[in-house]
Amino acid sequence: MPPNRHRAAHICILAGPEHGTVHAASLPMRRLILLILLGWASLPALGEHLEWFADAQAAREKAKQENKFLLLDFTGSDWCGWCMKLKSEIFDQPEFARFAQANLVLVEVDFPHHKLMDQAQKQANARLAHTYHITGYPTIIVLNQDGRQVGRTGYIPGGPGAFIAKLQPMLKISNKSVKTPPPSETEPLRKPVTFTSIPPAVPIHYGPLALKGISGTKDRRMVLINNATMMVGETADVHVQDRDVVICCKEIRGDSVLITADGKPMELKLGNQ
Repeated sequence: MPPNRHRAAHICILAGPEHGTVHAASLPMRRLILLILLGWASLPALGEHLEWFADAQAAREKAKQENKFLLLDFTGSDWCGWCMKLKSEIFDQPEFARFAQANLVLVEVDFPHHKLMDQAQKQANARLAHTYHITGYPTIIVLNQDGRQVGRTGYIPGGPGAFIAKLQPMLKISNKSVKTPPPSETEPLRKPVTFTSIPPAVPIHYGPLALKGISGTKDRRMVLINNATMMVGETADVHVQDRDVVICCKEIRGDSVLITADGKPMELKLGNQ
């Protein structure tokens, strides 16, 4: 008997006037509790049932057939702290699962340190990282149905709602055309609708350099600067306002990091820009 049914039966027995006896009057309540428990247990499973491809070419074909966008998740699944947060806080949540099933085909491009992976997959993932100039993890690349890159991002705090809000301009969901049936001949005439023009969307601008977080163990510390995750000695192209800046991580301290930005030394502190 599954665990949930054991729990439900135990509740019904205690509810009866005599311990160890389940009366006929308690059966409807027993069914109700079983339904509630089964429904509750199925909620978190939505994120787990998302289909993640390892074969990017197969995913591209599926995206083209279904007229969806392709999301590539460049990740270090078994060592990168920010990658794990992205998965648990966003990808595994039902809200993201519903959004992804309607709009995306998902590809995991993994670079694990401990997980076993065949050589052909390693080479394929390395080619993708080279193609899209990946310099830190996690990095999210979004492609349209023709394989053209339409967006790039990383871990975003705030859960699935904030992440979906970041993706929507890339997918141009608000601009999707909606087909409406032609009016019926017998349909009465309606007053013309007056439309109010919508002001153009404000372009997305990246903010100044900011240290968003420090994670990892004492021997493997890493920082999140704007959209890039780095360890000491690593270099990354970081989006800063309307341009890319070459950032080199020199030293990670308790609440700050020493870097060079286009060769200029500086210190970034947590919570400050």
